[in-house]
Amino acid sequence: MISIIIPTYNYNCVSLVTDLAAQGDALVARYGVDQFDYEIIVAEDGSTDALLIEENSRITAIPKARHICRKENVGRARIRNFLVSQARLSHVLIIDSDAVVFTPDYLSTYWEMRHVADVVCGSIQSPTVCPYGCELRYKYEEAARNVRQMAYREAHPYAHLSTFNILFHRDVFDQTQFDERCTEYGYEDALMGLMLEKLGLTVEHIDNPLIHDGMDPNAVYLQKVETALRTLHHLGEPMHSASPLVRLVRRIKRWHLTPLCRLAYRLTRPLLYRQLMSHNPSMTCLKCYKLGYYLMLDKK
Repeated sequence: MISIIIPTYNYNCVSLVTDLAAQGDALVARYGVDQFDYEIIVAEDGSTDALLIEENSRITAIPKARHICRKENVGRARIRNFLVSQARLSHVLIIDSDAVVFTPDYLSTYWEMRHVADVVCGSIQSPTVCPYGCELRYKYEEAARNVRQMAYREAHPYAHLSTFNILFHRDVFDQTQFDERCTEYGYEDALMGLMLEKLGLTVEHIDNPLIHDGMDPNAVYLQKVETALRTLHHLGEPMHSASPLVRLVRRIKRWHLTPLCRLAYRLTRPLLYRQLMSHNPSMTCLKCYKLGYYLMLDKK
């Protein structure tokens, strides 16, 4: 029995819910409702676009789907915890609202693999074509392809947990939940991975992909990067010890290079920003931007 939960913020997820419901209905027809059942719960996390909210309200016409409209934006961690609290079935499948189902056996694969581990993590694919003006996010996703390969994910099951597409046994989720200090963008999935490892819970990575369709425009994505860095900065341990960026910052401090690196960032920031807003952004420039931004947060 699977509760599918989808948090959304100013995003139309009617097609996603429709596709999931079609696969769920097919499984009910195959196994019978005594052997398989599902529900879909969508919650607006303080969405502000009235037209999109109205579009998403059409979800209520789907028999096993619910649409919850929450006025306050509470952040990625808290809205997911809330949605799980509304779920009534034994397994919880968490999906981001900007996902696209493109395989006919997506839901059945999770159903067949539900007992292989305490947590079963699906995979992510980027769109085949980069949307114009979204090159920074697209190239970042493409650069992450190596750590999304099955061999790497299996070797590092906790380090690259993604809540974009993931199945929990309900009892397991109740032991962990998302860290509600993550009120803004970023790191709720990384903290979940650390918690699962600490509790000795098992994670199985499988090749069960969704397409990540929500490619942000360059400026919007860079704002998200800055937000994520602020989130990382205030989280403290154990996230800091697990973060390659923070470990690098600590080495820079030990080598007494912090003032020099901050000066270099202040001087080059306009150039880095311009390069990252171009149609051919450099991932090396993005790494330099992130390092400099984080060092300036330390100074504040």
